[in-house]
Amino acid sequence: MKLVKSVLVLLLGLVLIAGVFAGGQKAAGTGGTAPTKLTICGTSGVGDTQSMGHEEYARRLNALGGWDAIERVSSEMGSTDDVTEQALNGAPVTAATDPSRLAVYVPEFGILMMPYLLTDYAQLDPLMDTPLYKEWVQMLRAKGLVLLTNNCITGWRNWITNKPIRTPADLNGLKIRTMGSPIAINSVQAMGAVPIAMAQDQAYHAISTKVVDGGEWQLPTVYAMKFYEVCKNISLSKHFLLTCSVVTGVKWFDSLSQLQRTQMSETAVKTYKDNQADVIKYEKEYLDEMVAKFGVIVEENPDRRAFQQASAHLYSDPATTGGADYNKLRTELYRQLGIN
Repeated sequence: MKLVKSVLVLLLGLVLIAGVFAGGQKAAGTGGTAPTKLTICGTSGVGDTQSMGHEEYARRLNALGGWDAIERVSSEMGSTDDVTEQALNGAPVTAATDPSRLAVYVPEFGILMMPYLLTDYAQLDPLMDTPLYKEWVQMLRAKGLVLLTNNCITGWRNWITNKPIRTPADLNGLKIRTMGSPIAINSVQAMGAVPIAMAQDQAYHAISTKVVDGGEWQLPTVYAMKFYEVCKNISLSKHFLLTCSVVTGVKWFDSLSQLQRTQMSETAVKTYKDNQADVIKYEKEYLDEMVAKFGVIVEENPDRRAFQQASAHLYSDPATTGGADYNKLRTELYRQLGIN
């Protein structure tokens, strides 16, 4: 089944690439008349704030003229890693990935996904102006990926289960769905659970059939994917700050005109920055609705310090950091961000 899916993803990517070149398409500003096609991909559901950002990104690009951008959410174009692979192969797509997944290419970048690295959304604002971030952008480009922006806030990750979670001990023996990166898997294990890497669109069924006992997600995703129907306890552990790293492939991006490369980059930064206000708004509204309408029970003040202490050793664990010195890197990142 996995082989069949991989073949289908590869074929889909080849179709997208062929569609660009078979029509003799040229980017606006190079003398071509056909608009430039772009598929903005995400795995979150309709109504998720990240999906709202993708929709707005497509709308703003199309408003500039010369673009035919569409958004595809709910894993319509495959998993996050599938779409990233399509981008690397030259397909006209953007992938909504994250620092832990991109750590496969640039281990240093993965630190942005480490447990309890940041404690406030506002700490992200100066990130993309730091020398470290600019260095990571160039390192990713050398691996074939263009990092358009990393200011898309997906949200704080929390425990979504069917029992109260206040301390790491409460997770003991629970099979928790998480992302497939070493950072996510090792962190969830360190904080007490049995990590199960699984595609997001498979998680609802897995919980309802008790293949897993819950997961860890941000509130907008819990709401959009209706996980509140199969899990009634939310513990606001805020153990990860998940940001969406919007990437495309160097092969396709460099085929665009300078004008469209600038439009694509600048519009991404502005769109997802504006989307941050939606995340903050809907996190509260969705949580209130899940409590009032669907009987969700919220643990507002779990022992975050206990979860932080349980995962602190991972900053010096090569299996998690990919060999990068995350302790040293954290110190330098805090210095550049002005965090004491």
